[in-house]
Amino acid sequence: MNREIFALDIGTRKVMGIVARQTDEEFEIIDAEMVEHASRPMFDGQIHSIEEVSYAVKKIKGALELRLNKKLNHVGVAVAGRNLLTLTSVVTREFAVHEEITTEIVKDLELEAVHKIIIDSSRDLHDFYCVGYSPVYYELNGSRIASLIGHKASRVSAEVIVTFLPRIVLDSMFSVLKRCGLEATNITLEPIAAINAIVPPEMRTLNIILVDIGAGTSDLALTKGGTIFAYGMVPVAGDEITEAISEHFLVDFSTAEKIKRSVSEKPEIECEDIWGRKRIILSSSIYEVITPAVYKLASSVAVTGKELNGGIPQAVVAVGGGSLTPYLVESLAKNFGLPLDRVGIRLPEAIKKLNDRTGKLSGPESVTPLGIAFMTTRSQGLRFIEVTVNRKRFTLLDFEQKKDVMGALTVSGVINRKKLYPRPGMALSVEINGELKIFKGTLGEPAKILRNGKPVESLSDRIEDKDVIEFVEAIDGKDASVTVKSATALEAVTLVVNGQPTPVFPRVMMNDVPVDLDMSVSDRAHIQVMQLTAYDAVSSLNVRHEGFSERQILVNINGVPNILTQSNFSLRVNNQPASLKASVKKDDVIHFQPDKLVCYRIRDIIDIPDENKKINISVNERPLELYIEPVQIFMNGMKVKPEEFLIDGADIRVYYAKEQAVLLSEVFKYISVDAAELLGKKITIFLNDEPAGFTSFLSEGSRVRIMFEQRESNKYKGV
Repeated sequence: MNREIFALDIGTRKVMGIVARQTDEEFEIIDAEMVEHASRPMFDGQIHSIEEVSYAVKKIKGALELRLNKKLNHVGVAVAGRNLLTLTSVVTREFAVHEEITTEIVKDLELEAVHKIIIDSSRDLHDFYCVGYSPVYYELNGSRIASLIGHKASRVSAEVIVTFLPRIVLDSMFSVLKRCGLEATNITLEPIAAINAIVPPEMRTLNIILVDIGAGTSDLALTKGGTIFAYGMVPVAGDEITEAISEHFLVDFSTAEKIKRSVSEKPEIECEDIWGRKRIILSSSIYEVITPAVYKLASSVAVTGKELNGGIPQAVVAVGGGSLTPYLVESLAKNFGLPLDRVGIRLPEAIKKLNDRTGKLSGPESVTPLGIAFMTTRSQGLRFIEVTVNRKRFTLLDFEQKKDVMGALTVSGVINRKKLYPRPGMALSVEINGELKIFKGTLGEPAKILRNGKPVESLSDRIEDKDVIEFVEAIDGKDASVTVKSATALEAVTLVVNGQPTPVFPRVMMNDVPVDLDMSVSDRAHIQVMQLTAYDAVSSLNVRHEGFSERQILVNINGVPNILTQSNFSLRVNNQPASLKASVKKDDVIHFQPDKLVCYRIRDIIDIPDENKKINISVNERPLELYIEPVQIFMNGMKVKPEEFLIDGADIRVYYAKEQAVLLSEVFKYISVDAAELLGKKITIFLNDEPAGFTSFLSEGSRVRIMFEQRESNKYKGV
């Protein structure tokens, strides 16, 4: 293996770049470059000014490319453990037959454990990136073993400790690399890189806490029983010491940083304060100023370290530029409760088979950059691929066989904001004429997903670097919507209205309220289709019928009750008077006159003979022709004519004349009698020579004689 790699350690105070290669014999450093930030673009390991950090990275990249006469396009990087989250995961894989365990199988087993946490964890990890993992142990057929490679087994297991960082930490890192024309091929956590460089596997049987003290953060990695079992971070580091000097002596941060680095080298230090005044500061006074800050740093590291370890470790190893802080080692020993000889700084010279051709990587600040380079040559960190989702680029953790469309959508956040599957529309339940009917909503449209312009077959379809994914959100189904006409499946009935064939619909009630057929049906509505009536036919006409009125009257005819309808309009169905409530059916003929008053006379309800009859009689021997009235009508006890209007509650009595019969009193309608001449006289009537009265019946040929008697002379006088 002679492939050259480029590794970057982007720290709070400086950026270091290393070009190296791993050979069979050694780990060779080809070139290295270090640049300090001009200002403070990073705090506690987090990039705040992408532009300023990009400037430092470009300087390193440009210098190395110039000296090596080659382009550097790919890089391995690490991030500090700011807001670090660690989780553990165990996976087991079984084989049908004993199989030799290869490096690829072990790698895939480890990544499966990482992937299991990401997809199965009860914690919401959408806002976190996995930035590294370390095996805690391996098992071969149920027994613990240091390495699985080369063994044959039917079952293997692995437990890994996986570290996560907030997306903002990595996203800012990727933004810097993109501005510098670099692509991250390998990424890890700074304490993982440091411990891989300076604490070899044979030392991990000891309970050691590695502390990588930088400018902004102090990262921890813990070993025990041959494995790395925990990681941690303390947001206190070298900048705390620098800030204490700046505040006490009123110098800017850059000047305070120079004072801190010189305190162990000179008895007194010359500097300028914020007013530009020259000052000479004794190193002894600087020690007094920084002692509380050093103690605070050591105490914070010890508290977190002992908490993660569950007690006091066997040893503490310090690396990073901040480990050179005066009295820090002594303070760490005191706070951990360890003898001074169990706390110390390890330098790059302790790394086996390291060949630094540059001679630049001798201090503890070089350990982490070397660890990043070391892991990059072996691809021991995590790899990322770049995908474009809805025209935005995202970096996705490369889980070999486990990188898929679903992973890309999850990383992009599309799944959080948009729907993958549609919600079916709500159904309507409606009762129509007592029968329950269900109208379903639409199912909606599922999300449309294209990969490089082609529809994906499954969310588990594999994706590759530079893939372009287009995601169109699922469209929810529409709630069921139906009109009254559609719900009832009503069809018009053809009637002949005022001479025109007319389609007529019956009235419909929804929740006991009349509704138009075009009205939408509400859920759980009760609908009733009414019987088709003459009113529906009238409603089809272009007339105002709101003022039309009908009223019913009751009359008794010879003791038989009759109900009649009076109205301010004329309505006839099949040429018969009818009410608006009258039922009608197909092809019925309706005639409607809106301005014609309908009232009833007696003749409208009683049969009156068309012709009068007559008889021939004689009165006092003179012939007389009498007409017989065919019917006599009494309303409420009074004789009335057939033309009389009916009134509500009337009692009608009807008398039909007998054949060839008439009352004798009818004679007086045809003869003249002077009322003055009758005064004081008595009338005597004879019928067919027999005494008779006014109510005697006459018949054809009857002889009537009427006599007026003179009361004084007792004589009778003829009419």
